[in-house]
Amino acid sequence: REVTFRGGDLATFTPLSADTFLYLLLPPPARPDLVVDASFTWERAFAMPEEERPVGAYYTVRRWRPEVAEMDVWMVLHGDDGPASAWAARAQVGDRVALWGPRSAFVPPAGTDRLLLVADETGLPAVAAILEQRPAGQPAHVIAEVEDEAHQPPLPLDDAVTVEWVHRRGAAPGTTTLLLDAVVALPPLQGTPYVWGGAESRTLTKVRKEIRVNRGLPREQVSLVGYWRR
Repeated sequence: REVTFRGGDLATFTPLSADTFLYLLLPPPARPDLVVDASFTWERAFAMPEEERPVGAYYTVRRWRPEVAEMDVWMVLHGDDGPASAWAARAQVGDRVALWGPRSAFVPPAGTDRLLLVADETGLPAVAAILEQRPAGQPAHVIAEVEDEAHQPPLPLDDAVTVEWVHRRGAAPGTTTLLLDAVVALPPLQGTPYVWGGAESRTLTKVRKEIRVNRGLPREQVSLVGYWRR
């Protein structure tokens, strides 16, 4: 579900990179009101009684419109198995939240001439933003895992982008080797690539081994971020 945030001090927000992400702070379960404000710190949050502590998760900025200080975020829905998913399914105009951050992990070094982007549903918002913001004409190959064809979100494509979709078809997220198998099957990486990934943590640990050890790419050309852990 795409959710748009505006108001508060977003007018002063500046993204760090194409994969800029923030922690979405939500009211604690069974409470309708947000219990933090602009004075929030993690130290204060952890000092709160657990039942009064805000809940949430990290989310990537899909689009940022500075002229109106609005931010779009794609939120994966997986029922009430997680407070952010439960909130996103019921979100209404006027709901109050807080955003902590920003942070980023997409830092391609000078000389990068192509991209390899590896993601499951949680990483696809960053993939879309990276594709939009990369240098014009820069080759990019995307390997993306989703449930099936009906769950493939639209990505900004051009003649320099190829997308390889892999489908779980009923298997639970984070239980397959689909992403790893697709990376292993790639031909030798040409030029000076930068490999970015956002997906389940253990899956990307295996992808990192393939890219760093078996393919021999140096650390500065690889950024694989565990967006969640099964």
